[in-house]
Amino acid sequence: MPDDPAPRMRHAPVSTLWRPAVLTSILIALAAQVQAQTSPPSPVASSSSAKASTNPVRVADLIDLPIVDENRSTLGRIRAVVRSGDGKIQLLLPLGGLFGFGERLVPVPIESVVLTGPQIMVVDLPPHRFQKTATWYGSNSETLAPAETISISRR
Repeated sequence: MPDDPAPRMRHAPVSTLWRPAVLTSILIALAAQVQAQTSPPSPVASSSSAKASTNPVRVADLIDLPIVDENRSTLGRIRAVVRSGDGKIQLLLPLGGLFGFGERLVPVPIESVVLTGPQIMVVDLPPHRFQKTATWYGSNSETLAPAETISISRR
């Protein structure tokens, strides 16, 4: 048998081969952490709301959930979920009245609330603003079906 013309190379131990890969992944993780700390906040996130994520929720699961303010005081319960003529989702909150008589429905924009467990929290509207909000009469909007799914922020 003739000798192999190519010289034989000694292989490096496996432990020395994976060290650069581990070091590279650590450096990438550190660079990502530094960039996250030094990058400016996104214009979508507001400091007061601190919204964590947006998840799909069935409309039927939102009906009759309590709406609370940031002090956890109950403002009412969701009566319905509607889509306005311009495509915005709103939660209808009944205000006033006695035993369901004389109450009026007030729309709450979906962007102003977060889902916090078994309740909806208003984060971008002060509670006194609801008393000054115009009554919802249903013109130019549609009530969403209970089986329809919408996106709502969760905290």
